[in-house]
Amino acid sequence: LASAARTDRLFTETMGGEKRAYDGGGGKKNKKAFYGRPKTLATIPYDAMGYIVTSDAGRERYSWRDTVRNLNDTYESIFPEEAAAAAAAQSEKVADDSKDASDKLAAELAELKESGGDEAADFARAERFKHVNLDLKACVFVRMKWEATQKINPSELVRRMLTNTRDEGEPVSRHTLRIVPVEKVCFAAVEDVVKAAKPLIDEAFPADCEEGEEKTFAVVFNSRANSSLRRSELVPEIANLVPEPHKVELGKPQLVVLVEAVKGVATVAVVKDYYGLLKYNQRLLSMNEEERRAERARCMPPAKDTEEKKDEEKKEADGEDKEETKEETKEETKEETKE
Repeated sequence: LASAARTDRLFTETMGGEKRAYDGGGGKKNKKAFYGRPKTLATIPYDAMGYIVTSDAGRERYSWRDTVRNLNDTYESIFPEEAAAAAAAQSEKVADDSKDASDKLAAELAELKESGGDEAADFARAERFKHVNLDLKACVFVRMKWEATQKINPSELVRRMLTNTRDEGEPVSRHTLRIVPVEKVCFAAVEDVVKAAKPLIDEAFPADCEEGEEKTFAVVFNSRANSSLRRSELVPEIANLVPEPHKVELGKPQLVVLVEAVKGVATVAVVKDYYGLLKYNQRLLSMNEEERRAERARCMPPAKDTEEKKDEEKKEADGEDKEETKEETKEETKEETKE
């Protein structure tokens, strides 16, 4: 009886003489129910400059690690004084490690008092190149330190690095594919992208250039995890920003306005030698022509086997023959009926 009463309480509930059907525990929802993948806010910061790095799926960590190392090596080869300063700072750090812990703590407190706490505000810029997770498959963002961008543009730095890869075979990365520079970041809307691209275009394409200094250009748009920006709407608006002396060249332009839509943001950069550096694909640049053909063939969708094609052609031919036979039979039947 007790068991029956317990079951009755679980499935029905008596209120005022009326019975109410069981609704799953008094209307309480299962808070642990979970469907699909959780949403994330991981994206490229609006004030950031750096690189969108694509890689082999599942090898994102190795890719950005190699990219950061290669970018640092290229940067220090251009500015050797910073490499020397970094080495001196490292040796000073080793010397400080030998001091007593209390002495080091007192020195740090004194340093913070003198700086007024500015170092805490600049903590995000402590590293020259820093990884930013985008929560995307085979795609990460490498942020460039603001002080470093004041010395060399991200586009120019990666162009020099990839030129070395093409001409000298180094530096290379096993899992890195493309390294796309980022100079401006904005909301992924046509008006915002046009506003962000205008100062870059005005600097790269002066309207008062002399005769013979005109440049050819193209606009390239790519999208990842974004459906709000449309190529047909964006590309004409960007092209209209370039003044008249400069001309469109889709084959091998001198400059390319590169727009990348990633989730809810869009990035803009003006790059040189885009097609000469194989769309800034480091893997292809490290290969010879034969290896490039094999790599492109591997990435292409698989073609149907010759035997399958022959079978399909045979089936089509058999179907046509059957249709012709049916038509001839119908015509003969009609003629016999008339006679």
